[in-house]
Amino acid sequence: MTQPRWDELTEEDVDRLTVRVMRRAWRARPEVRKIRLGGRDAVVKDYGRRGNLFKRLLGTFLARREVAALRRVEGIPNVPRVLASPQPWMLVIEHVNAKSVTALDAPRLDREFFDRLTSLVDELHGRGLAHGDLEKLDNILVTPAMQPAVVDFAASVMSGANPLAALALGHMQDNDRRAICKLKSLFAPELLTDDEQRRLAHRGAAELWFRRLRKYVRRPVKSLATGNDERARG
Repeated sequence: MTQPRWDELTEEDVDRLTVRVMRRAWRARPEVRKIRLGGRDAVVKDYGRRGNLFKRLLGTFLARREVAALRRVEGIPNVPRVLASPQPWMLVIEHVNAKSVTALDAPRLDREFFDRLTSLVDELHGRGLAHGDLEKLDNILVTPAMQPAVVDFAASVMSGANPLAALALGHMQDNDRRAICKLKSLFAPELLTDDEQRRLAHRGAAELWFRRLRKYVRRPVKSLATGNDERARG
């Protein structure tokens, strides 16, 4: 059988090539699968699988935003590249050989690791982007060589995208930095500086307002994206 190209993948191809289902589709979240094609591993995020029309429209927006974000930061080490977007609501990205920091049995995260993570996040910010969801520590990975990697740019904010992004970018970048402090407080609290402790303890009024607005918007979006089978399970 002739193997498809990355940009030709169908849902049936993804089923056939699946190595592991990393996360099932649920509400507004995509189904995430690790696949292998031509000896190369990749990750497929599919918002359309078992999704209703609203979820496919939402997924198209989110997939395009993540593709744009990853292309903006392409070339930064330990950030996956986009391989294809075979459907409007589907994207295929490089598989990063790493584990989530929360999945490590006994994380030994030293000063060098945090210095490199800070440099990686600074590089993202230097491209006019905020990751936006690093406080979900599953998005911070550790490679076998104890290098930091960052994945899942679906919540990212970029300069030049729209007026709201311009207002939110600085606050979201501060949130990225706070996530590093949060990780350090959990796995290497002795490394926290006084400034980092203050950063953990304080959120500005503008950021608190933005977080409340995001939470208010997400609730109806998740409800609209929930399919009938998910409602039945719920």
